[in-house]
Amino acid sequence: MDLRLIDRSDDLVVAALPDDVDLFTSSDVRAAGERLLDEGCRYLVLDVSPDLFIDSSGITVLLTFWHRLNDVGGALVMAVPDEHLRWRLNILGLDSVLLITVSLDEAVTRARRLRDTPHRSSGPAQRPTDAESA
Repeated sequence: MDLRLIDRSDDLVVAALPDDVDLFTSSDVRAAGERLLDEGCRYLVLDVSPDLFIDSSGITVLLTFWHRLNDVGGALVMAVPDEHLRWRLNILGLDSVLLITVSLDEAVTRARRLRDTPHRSSGPAQRPTDAESA
């Protein structure tokens, strides 16, 4: 399984992760994401299923996407509706690198805001303010 394209608008792509991003599926997910990035995606929004199972190889894929996007001044934004999964990503410290929102609408809005902000630095991901994450 690989990424399922939801929407594409210029350099902003919205895609859904499969329910399993693990040793057996991560190479397909990575290849699909790399194709999107090679085709000019600079802002990637990933919709994450509440039933997502992700292992270390899946985390590596996400960090690969983040690194490539960060290098070109873009961003990876994830919509993670499951509170327990957000907690696990926090425990791993990934919330300090990845932009994580609760809903897909919030993630798309955040990506558009980042895209439309002039002179965005390509440093570490900026964490949303309390108002943005509420």
